Parts: sequence; structure tokens; C-alpha cells
Amino acid sequence: MAENPLLSADSVSKTFGDGHSRVEVLKNLSLAIASSESCAILGPSGSGKSTLLYTLAGLEPPTSGRVHLGDTDVYSLDERGRSRLRRREIGFVLQDHGLLPYLTALENVQIANAVAPSLETRAAARRASELLDRLGLLDRSSHLPQALSGGEKQRVAIGRALFL
Repeated sequence: MAENPLLSADSVSKTFGDGHSRVEVLKNLSLAIASSESCAILGPSGSGKSTLLYTLAGLEPPTSGRVHLGDTDVYSLDERGRSRLRRREIGFVLQDHGLLPYLTALENVQIANAVAPSLETRAAARRASELLDRLGLLDRSSHLPQALSGGEKQRVAIGRALFL
């Protein structure tokens, strides 16, 4: 186990459905990841990878067990508190990228600032441009998602996750 874990899960289980349709996706899973560590979640389709990530990010409450981000018990927070925690502490890239189709790449990267401003408008645009540049997409900043390739969409979503 990691010393002073940034993210930890203790005996986390997640079950969907009941009776004959009951599916136990996670069973007594424990992990600890320090801020200096990287972790890969691998497994076949349907093995619970997405459920685990949603649970760790405060999006899918476990049936049992605890999830901590630093000293915070994620599920002791109400939905608003978990949303605030995600906005400030968790960068999340969805499998389908989740870009808003009517916003440019630049606007998609800085969308969190539009929802909960932490930077002045020009500073947010500079930060988003800087991220797109680092991701090799500065020349695509004015493009809508429909004009981007699948890989470019994923990189825009990564820029959005790093925007914090």
C-alpha cells in the first residue's frame, strides 16, 4: 500500500440489480495510490474498470466500502460537495470524450472555468491555448468537435481534464 495515499479505496464493493439480475461488479476491492505514483486499470470488457473509475471519482456510490481522496471520505459529501471535489481535484476523461458539440476545442478545454470561474476570462483562454499547444492541437483550437479526428477529440478532453 502507498504511504500517505492521495487516493484510496477500502473494501469497496459495487452490486447492480437484485435477485436473479444481481451482478457483483466490484468485490472487496482495496487500493492506495500515492500522488507520486501512476496506476493502470486493465481488464477485459465488462470486468468493472469503468465502474471502479466512476466509484473512485465520486460518480457511482459503492454498495459498501470507503473511498478517500486525501483526508476526504468522498461519499460522506453530498452530491454538491462531490461535484466541487471533482471540479477541483479530479481530471476525468470519458471513453466517449464528452465534448460539447457546439463549442470549439478551445472552449471545450476551458468549460470548467465557465461553470465555476477560477480564472479571469483572458487567463482561462491563455491556459486553454497553452494546453492545446502542449497537446499538439493549437492549430485546431477554433474547430468544433465534428471537425476533429477521434484522437484529437480525446486530446481535447485530456486538455479539459488538465485545465484545473
